[in-house]
Amino acid sequence: MIEERKEQQGAQPEEQINIQELLFRYLIHWPWFVASVVICVAAAWGYLRLATPVYNVSATVLIKDDKKGGGASMSSELEKMGLDGFVSSSSNVDNEIEVLKSKSLAREVVERLNLFVTYKDKDEFPVRELYRTSPITVSLTPQEADNLPKPMEVAMILQPSGAMDVQITVGEKEYQKQFDKLPAVFPTDEGTVAFFANSDTLTSVRPDSVTTERHITAFIHRPSSVAKGYTNSLSIAATSKTTSVAVISLNNSSTRRGKDFIDKLLEMYNINANNDKNEVAQKTAEFINERIGIISKELGTTEQDLENFKRSVGITDLSSEAQIALTGNAEYEKKRVENQTQINLVKD
Repeated sequence: MIEERKEQQGAQPEEQINIQELLFRYLIHWPWFVASVVICVAAAWGYLRLATPVYNVSATVLIKDDKKGGGASMSSELEKMGLDGFVSSSSNVDNEIEVLKSKSLAREVVERLNLFVTYKDKDEFPVRELYRTSPITVSLTPQEADNLPKPMEVAMILQPSGAMDVQITVGEKEYQKQFDKLPAVFPTDEGTVAFFANSDTLTSVRPDSVTTERHITAFIHRPSSVAKGYTNSLSIAATSKTTSVAVISLNNSSTRRGKDFIDKLLEMYNINANNDKNEVAQKTAEFINERIGIISKELGTTEQDLENFKRSVGITDLSSEAQIALTGNAEYEKKRVENQTQINLVKD
């Protein structure tokens, strides 16, 4: 036991020496630790500086639904008229949410807002995306844009004199042209590209106020691909199973663009819903008018056949004969009273 204690006491100084050596071994490399911290901080700052922020834009909407008290529909009125088999039953909230999330509706919004064309300011670092603030508006029809094999890059150089140099790149194809003033058109194999001065009230820089050379690049994508991207970033869900209130949220790099997309999405949804209701009402009116015409024709034919039958068997109009009989009876009663009065006078 005494020998073991002596061995433990002798081992303690060795452990202390080992720890000191270990610490010293790391401390002599302190410049590397400091450099690592500086590099990490710089990398984080650079990432935050260069990375494009993504915002979440949301809105709450009320979807009309008969089952949950949202409002009456055309189909319910037709059911009261006994025409429930002519149209389908009223849609529920889940169906309407699927309509809002449909790619066809998103494509309509993309085309209306021209979202398949994006702009970037090449003069700033990092490159800044321009939404409704580009001094130049580039236009290509959605049909032509859908036929693009690859995204079209339109590089524009705005001169202080008002002229503009344009270079269009589609895959390996390149087109170059210079315009003295705007508006202008640029025919290409992929379609005719039009250029306009942006008159939007949100535009901060107009072409006529350019004092130095500016470099603006527009990118034209296929509307179907852009619509697919928006549907993937779009989220629509009911707040609960007992209500007809839904929350629409969209992730986008521009809050203004996200708000415009949701507003236009709801606008186009209401327009399409009203068009569907008007179409149902029109078809219902046509159906009712058609049935009324058929019934009227059948009634007219029946009355004509009845009249012909009466004439063929010598049966006159009973109502007319009854009227004539009543008139004759009244005349007879009048004559009888007059004769009775004369007889009474003679007797007297």
